[in-house]
Amino acid sequence: MQDIEQERQRKQDLLVSSIVDAGYDTIAFQVYCEQIKQNGSQEIDLWTFEELQKTIQDFIKKEDSKEFEKQPIQQSTNQQFQIQKIQDDSNFVTEVQCQLPGRTKLTDFIMENTHKQVEIIMSEYISKSDGIISSYISFKIETKPIGWVVNRRFTDFLKLRDILVMTYPCHLVPPIPGKKLKSQTGAAYLEKRMRIMELFLQNCLYHPLFKTHPLFSDFLEISEEAKLKEKFNQYEKQKGPSKPGEYITTNGSCVLEISNELQNYSNSLSDYLKNSQDIYKKTGNNFSKLCTDLENLSNTLTAITENFNTLDKLTDGFIKQTKSQGAIEQIQLVYQELSKFVTGWQYGVNFQMKNVKENFYEFFRYHKKMQSSAFDYLQSKNQLQQKYQNLKNKVNEKKEQLYIKGDPTKWELPPDIPKTLKELQFNKGEAFKYMLPNETKQVNEIREMYAFMNHQLQEEINQMIDFRIKVYAKKFVRMGQMRALETAKFHHILANFLQVLAEMQGSTTGQMYNRRASVFIDKRYDQFFGIVPK
Repeated sequence: MQDIEQERQRKQDLLVSSIVDAGYDTIAFQVYCEQIKQNGSQEIDLWTFEELQKTIQDFIKKEDSKEFEKQPIQQSTNQQFQIQKIQDDSNFVTEVQCQLPGRTKLTDFIMENTHKQVEIIMSEYISKSDGIISSYISFKIETKPIGWVVNRRFTDFLKLRDILVMTYPCHLVPPIPGKKLKSQTGAAYLEKRMRIMELFLQNCLYHPLFKTHPLFSDFLEISEEAKLKEKFNQYEKQKGPSKPGEYITTNGSCVLEISNELQNYSNSLSDYLKNSQDIYKKTGNNFSKLCTDLENLSNTLTAITENFNTLDKLTDGFIKQTKSQGAIEQIQLVYQELSKFVTGWQYGVNFQMKNVKENFYEFFRYHKKMQSSAFDYLQSKNQLQQKYQNLKNKVNEKKEQLYIKGDPTKWELPPDIPKTLKELQFNKGEAFKYMLPNETKQVNEIREMYAFMNHQLQEEINQMIDFRIKVYAKKFVRMGQMRALETAKFHHILANFLQVLAEMQGSTTGQMYNRRASVFIDKRYDQFFGIVPK
């Protein structure tokens, strides 16, 4: 074990000295590692020291070469892209260079501690005064194992999300709860909102791009409200990217694509999201009804328990008045055990109701909201597509009219075109390339953003589904564990009841049954609930 720890430390020291301290982009290196080995950016133990050393050398060589050739390549790409812009929209694909994300304390920690998993946990909220009249709810956020602990109000989450949407307009930013109604201040309502905000932060942490935003790291680390407010003001003054070259991506490039295949995907996705949204809504309503049914069952069991307790008291009074013994004492014991049995049954129902609310009802409510955000994201892409098509048609109609009139002096031609006016007059395709350059540039800029978002759509939907699977697994494994132990506790209560009945009949079967149940539960129950059942 000591040798493993020493080897791990040796690899971490190599990463810090060769990548972090040398000033290379840590996010780009993580992406490079993922290309070579699955989960290579997350688990340092997957690499031998020699493999990691060679990977670092290859990455450095690649980055240094890219830096050296950066300017010529960018010019060549732009020239090629300029020609491709006039190709048919049914088959267009190209790649342009954009910006890489900078380093943050969060991404540095992830890079330097690849064997540790960062978790964001929200477990508490308190009401704070905001002057002599108003108050607000502050939510506690813990980032483990970094050790950051901060308190944030809902408006902070709202600002963070708005800035992420502004910075990454072609990506699907996860949802947060709607604005709180003043009348809604109950614990259940606030707990529900806290769970959605926790999922929002976890979703951002899981996203390869969102977690690199400097404000996301600041949001989790900065405890002083005034300092965080300055950060918000700083980013709120900025403008989002208007073209792919201004965008930030994890690998420093944007793929622009318009094709029939992507259009078919977009159309099918629209139908899928609409239909699945309806199913999510129905499923949420069904689980809501299940919670109501369980609550009604719990209330009925409470009434039955009270009935047995009343029978116990009546029987006890009769025994005291008449000094009766024998069978009457046994029936009193039966009433007492039945009361315990139904109480245990009710406990199980309440536990199921809590389990359903936390792991089914709230889960489907959140992911219905996520489905809705995905549909809005798709609609934004469609609106950008429509904007591009409308403007392109308008400019083309204007070019058509100018070309028919045949007066090149009205075409606003740039001075350095490689064609003569006579050549352009007899070649409409070439003429359209150079006519109205300012309006054509505007069309092309919108087209670039649409083509980037068009290509990004499928990746963002896959990212959303991948995160959903991760949450599914975590919640339902925990739910299964809790359900099994809740069943075990009822098993214990039932065994105790059987023991009483068996003893009345002079049998030891109930004792053996109860002893086996007790051994199982006493070992496992305390591990999950912190108590041993009585």
